[in-house]
Amino acid sequence: MKRPRLNMLRTFDVAGRKLSFSQAAEELNISQAAVSQQIRNLEAYLGSSLFIRNHRQLSLNSVGAAYLETVHEALDRLDTVTDHLFPDRPGQTVTIRCTSSIAMLWLAPQIGAFKINHPEINLRIQTLDTEHKTGQEMGTDLEIFISNTDVTDAQTDMLLTSTITPVASPELLARKPAPETPQDIQSFELIHVVGYDDDWYKWFRKHGLKDIVVPRGLMVDGSLIALETALHGDGIVLGRRPFIDHYLASGQLVEVYTKPHSLSANYYLRRSSAKTGQRSKDRVVHWLMQMAGNDGAI
Repeated sequence: MKRPRLNMLRTFDVAGRKLSFSQAAEELNISQAAVSQQIRNLEAYLGSSLFIRNHRQLSLNSVGAAYLETVHEALDRLDTVTDHLFPDRPGQTVTIRCTSSIAMLWLAPQIGAFKINHPEINLRIQTLDTEHKTGQEMGTDLEIFISNTDVTDAQTDMLLTSTITPVASPELLARKPAPETPQDIQSFELIHVVGYDDDWYKWFRKHGLKDIVVPRGLMVDGSLIALETALHGDGIVLGRRPFIDHYLASGQLVEVYTKPHSLSANYYLRRSSAKTGQRSKDRVVHWLMQMAGNDGAI
């Protein structure tokens, strides 16, 4: 019996998971028209529709949902066997999901060195819509996220603890006396980041100032914008080390107050439960752990 072509099944798998032909096209690196055509060809071959196509909304019908589960399991099994028998084949892709600030400040400067050591692995960086959003999506191999509580599941490891410290440009501190106490920081313009907008309250409380009124200052919707504003001398921002270390090393930013009782945040690394591309994922995990100073963790 003739079976559906593998490319049609892979397209159906992605489109069924994404419930979007445009997103499927992006993941498969083909046009949206090609996705639509392959789905139509598959439905014609099967003699049955698989999707319910409403205006600007796509969903699976009952037959499509049942077929997707079987197709996904079969493709997953095929990929697992392929990875086992041919572990070092070129062109394997590992998708990392993280905030745009982690991607730009921490990952991007190191990707070139990673590619030299692992030319067979293609990295795909998928940034979150917002700084504080979590929750792994299908198709994501690894996710870097923040948690205020300990995460202890089999798929997740502690990646690093970030030190949160006030930083500013030298030009700002040259215009007025540098703060010598936490209270002195109140006289400066403070930069707040949506999603982390209570960090200044937490920082002042860490220094024993529980009843202090924190100046609102400038509010921005991302850490990258906040850092850029600080670099221009427009205020003090709570920077997160090690992500800002290159700014400190170059002297573009300086720590404003370095005494003890620093605020911190825990970052975790979560693996997907999918068995595909396991060796490539392990190599990327090892690279991330090395950057974070956790050389022994895998």
